[in-house]
Amino acid sequence: MDMEDFEGEVIQALECINSGAWLQLEGSVGRWCNGYLESGIIVKDQELTNKKGPVTFKDGCGRERAQYRFKIDYDRLDHVYWDT
Repeated sequence: MDMEDFEGEVIQALECINSGAWLQLEGSVGRWCNGYLESGIIVKDQELTNKKGPVTFKDGCGRERAQYRFKIDYDRLDHVYWDT
């Protein structure tokens, strides 16, 4: 996978996380997104969360949820990409 494809995949995961879809869809999507969170490629965006408030949504079980907004740590993305 080239860097452009890898970054595109991370952007898709970020969109799933920031929309709450990662907790609404089947388990494999959540695990896929969580992998980017655990790797440090996608991180909490404290500044944007403070400015706009948390993301709110209903999870897959219909429970109201609120979570931080997230962003891509591009330094970490580069590090992970070039080390694999």
